[in-house]
Amino acid sequence: MPSVSIIIAAYNVEDEIRVLFDSLCRSRFQDFEVCLCDDASSDGTRLAAQSYSDRFPMLLTANQANGGVTLARNQALSMARAPLLLFLDADVRLRPETIDQLLQRLETSRAGVVEGIYSETALDPGPFSDYYALFAHHSFLLGGAVPRYNVFNGWCALCRREVMDTVGGHWEVPKGMEVENESQGRRIAALGFDIFLEPRIAVDHHWGGLRKLLFIFTRRVYWWVKVFFASDRRFEAALTTRSYALGTTALPAAALALLAGGGQPAGRALAGVSLAVFLWAYAPFYAFVRRKRGIRFLLWSMALSAASSFLIAASAAYSAAEELLLLALRGRTTLTPEHLRQ
Repeated sequence: MPSVSIIIAAYNVEDEIRVLFDSLCRSRFQDFEVCLCDDASSDGTRLAAQSYSDRFPMLLTANQANGGVTLARNQALSMARAPLLLFLDADVRLRPETIDQLLQRLETSRAGVVEGIYSETALDPGPFSDYYALFAHHSFLLGGAVPRYNVFNGWCALCRREVMDTVGGHWEVPKGMEVENESQGRRIAALGFDIFLEPRIAVDHHWGGLRKLLFIFTRRVYWWVKVFFASDRRFEAALTTRSYALGTTALPAAALALLAGGGQPAGRALAGVSLAVFLWAYAPFYAFVRRKRGIRFLLWSMALSAASSFLIAASAAYSAAEELLLLALRGRTTLTPEHLRQ
């Protein structure tokens, strides 16, 4: 009987899963089994996974149709035998000490779940992936260690079995609803279990370049706003969301002030204040980028964050307008408290 069951949902990650499994082979901690659900991949994901079956114990199942990440996680979870469950995304890479660090933090914190963060390293390097790897990593660093986190980072989360037994696995979110980690975290917290976010434990990630970045700035933002409305207007408890939300809306507000003001002093003054708020909110990140990657990448990051702020603000405003309309007409939001088990 292994000490840890590693739970993985996989879909069209033939190359990425080899990177993950190679890192598991190099892990200092080896008392684990891998429980993997192939969610009807159309590439060689299943064959790639099976090629490692002689390297560590593996339990593999496959869905006939693509059902989404929560269904696949539950399928993989149903095969797990160990008292501890390590949830990983199929497109991350662990460091040799990662599992040991998670186990040690779980013991010292006495939490129900201990989670890592994303590192500053993009496994698919390029200007867009490198930018978001730095941004995501720095955001978690700003938050620091959070002993009562409210999001289940299913891409790197070590969990006691009693937590999953009590919560009943994942709420099987319909495909297209990007709320699986937020929903699961709030459900776990509502049942009295602590989720500990540890920024000193980081995993590398494939970020997906421009395409994934656009997805995050539109679809993910759209659903983050709906989670915000359904959870008593509370952000993710990582201490960074409020400042970035304010800064991201400030630059589009500056543009609107200039347009509405018609070049008048009041409009220019309001635009100046909004620009200052944007720079204030992003200043710690820009300093981090300057220190890590130099002036050229800093200029790229400033241009990308400025341009993306308009896309993010538009997605957030559209989602918020939907929620306000639903509240006015039906007295409810898209996501109900039951979805988040508040």
